[in-house]
Amino acid sequence: MNNSERLHWSFDYNYGAQKPHFTEQLVETFLRFYAKPETDRIGAEAAEHIYDIFPNYWRGYAIREHLQDNLSLGQAVIKRQQADDAGWHYTIRYTNTTSGEDLQLRFYTANDLHRSLTDKWYVQAQNDCQDSYSTFACEGQRVVDEIRLTFNHAEITVGLIQKDMPFTCNWALFDVIPALSGAIQGSGEVVEMAVLEDLEKLRPMNRISFLESIQLHETQLDGYYLYGEGLLPSYWWLDMGGNVAISANFFQTCVLREIVGGSA
Repeated sequence: MNNSERLHWSFDYNYGAQKPHFTEQLVETFLRFYAKPETDRIGAEAAEHIYDIFPNYWRGYAIREHLQDNLSLGQAVIKRQQADDAGWHYTIRYTNTTSGEDLQLRFYTANDLHRSLTDKWYVQAQNDCQDSYSTFACEGQRVVDEIRLTFNHAEITVGLIQKDMPFTCNWALFDVIPALSGAIQGSGEVVEMAVLEDLEKLRPMNRISFLESIQLHETQLDGYYLYGEGLLPSYWWLDMGGNVAISANFFQTCVLREIVGGSA
């Protein structure tokens, strides 16, 4: 991508013909399942966002024939608790009923715009297969510019990051992108950061920028995109309260269902 231009492109893995206004059509489809929060992103010491997870539908999918069906394939629960030093404890629970995946993450971040990872983090995952690969657990930490994971009593280095590069987890982006949205949308700047995907896979160089705003009936959404080396593009749609209403990547789409205890 040429950062000097306002053109955003990526490979189109969908072999169907492109249609005008497809963005609006797609977002409107998922807004059928979106529950508008009663509160905006005011400060709070604890917050919990619950997202339904949907598969990505192909063009021409007859969504109207299944409006009464439960199309969700799981949910993601993002909990934050602010510590005495103003940092944030995160607990993530991701469940996928189709794959049998149950992923639990715990990590701690600074109270900054990038929710920078600090201290150790922990991963606990399991699935429905009945063999030695059904569970996985590890812990990780940053040592200077190295990202290290420890599992089965062995420590490995999974990558290096630049010294001054902001560094966060992909699940903290549900707070990072709203925090950066005003500056990004107003200036058109591109924010660079390193992302640790599911606290396991390091994506050392990623960019976040403004995409477009769309108005659908009474709902206005501001769109942002994230892309980087080794990371499939993802698209983030913020509601007027500053919450991530829809987050979509190549494999799935998360749609906000409920906020408990305010917003972080």
